[in-house]
Amino acid sequence: MRVVVFLLMLSLTSMPALSGQVTLKNGDTLTGTIVKKEGAHLLLSTNYAGEIKIQWSEIASLSADKPLVLVLKNDTSIENAKLTAVTDGKSTVTAKTIEQSFDVALTDIKYINPSIEVSGKGTKVSGRVNAGSTLTSGNTESETYNLDAEVVMRSRDNRTTVGAKHYRASDNNVDTEDNSSAYLQYDHFLTNKRYIYGNTRFSRDKFADKKLKSTIGLGYGHQFWEGDTRNLSIEGGVAFVNEDFYVATDDNYTAARWAIDYDQKLYKNKIEFFHKNEGLQSLSDSAGLSITSATGLRFPLLSGMFASIQANIDWEKTPPAGTKSTDRKLLFNLGYAW
Repeated sequence: MRVVVFLLMLSLTSMPALSGQVTLKNGDTLTGTIVKKEGAHLLLSTNYAGEIKIQWSEIASLSADKPLVLVLKNDTSIENAKLTAVTDGKSTVTAKTIEQSFDVALTDIKYINPSIEVSGKGTKVSGRVNAGSTLTSGNTESETYNLDAEVVMRSRDNRTTVGAKHYRASDNNVDTEDNSSAYLQYDHFLTNKRYIYGNTRFSRDKFADKKLKSTIGLGYGHQFWEGDTRNLSIEGGVAFVNEDFYVATDDNYTAARWAIDYDQKLYKNKIEFFHKNEGLQSLSDSAGLSITSATGLRFPLLSGMFASIQANIDWEKTPPAGTKSTDRKLLFNLGYAW
């Protein structure tokens, strides 16, 4: 008898803890982890069918023992809330941040675990730092270094992106590459998809005869996707370009600008593909065309660390005299994201 009781207790303790239960108006019951409720749907993560999107109006009762963030229709926000189903259409809310539990109608729940972009509360800060280096000694003495960083501050209506890059290489103590850039962009969202932007970029490249290239741009963007697993934005506008050269004649002009920024996680989030592309076409000279792109893969490691392989291409239709039109880089980096 003791063996039977022991085995029963062992089987019960080995069962996964129930984190959420959804009962539909037709009587069906679903269990899993409640991810979020934004708009007219509840997103439930299950072990048996992945993520399931459930029509909120078809839910009869809801319970969750995993802490949630609730936002009610009167914009009251409750942190670390738990739900217990009491009657059809109602749940009891308990949380350490409130004095006593209370019943709430499901129709009065506006959001569950909402993103900042949806709720409009607070600012989300994310970023990434990459670094790579190669050192060779003996018959050949060479060094290469590269470092880039980017920080994004996102609220519901605004997004600010700031970043910088630096590349340097030498061969037998003679510099063979020395370039860097810094950029800043501000986006103001008119809707959850459409935004207007203003940006500026400064870059230099000693071996491409670029003492300083500065641009200031304005335009329109469309955020097709934005989330943890997939992002895509496309922009178009005008840019005012000023170029100072070491040897060539300085120049300034107005250009049409376009940009694509895309990333997506693949193979159960084990790999992330990314591609960025930006182009400038002079409005006064068809030969004034330049395109930059960065394409690669990131491989998550531990605690925000990742490894990456990345191909950079910088191309100019009419480069300064004595320089080549295309610069290519293949980078193997370690990085940290938050």
